[in-house]
Amino acid sequence: VAASRSGEIGVIATPTTINANAYARAIHVMNPQARLYSQACPLFVPLVEEGWLDHPVTRLTAEEYLKTVLVEEVDTLVLGCTHYPLLKPLLADVAGPGVQLVDSAVTTAQATAATLERLGLLNPPAAETYYRYFVTDIPLKFQTIGERFLGRSIQQLEMVKLG
Repeated sequence: VAASRSGEIGVIATPTTINANAYARAIHVMNPQARLYSQACPLFVPLVEEGWLDHPVTRLTAEEYLKTVLVEEVDTLVLGCTHYPLLKPLLADVAGPGVQLVDSAVTTAQATAATLERLGLLNPPAAETYYRYFVTDIPLKFQTIGERFLGRSIQQLEMVKLG
């Protein structure tokens, strides 16, 4: 909300997230005058998982999805799914220079870190950072997508069964 100069805000997310209306409620708590335009983008997740981040099919899909939001002259576009930041360069190109993209995962992580710090619950910086990843399905797929998303090698990957 702070990123918007005009209060015209677009939100793109999965159909379930859009239908839950959580972004609209949260944005209106912060700015009751904000005008929100939501668009479900169900094909983005499989396109990202396929690795088609700058594929012509992905570009055409983005142009089609964003058309309904951009016609409203939004100046801010919230990326409401953890897969969508991988499409950020393509989405920025389609949206144009007048639209600021907001990665909801980053803003959520920043707010969480600030709350943990305020409450004195942050862990002290470790001399060495250690990552372990647990998945319930298709470790290689997670590793491929995860490395692209995180920008680092995923070594400690373990498949687990829940329940």
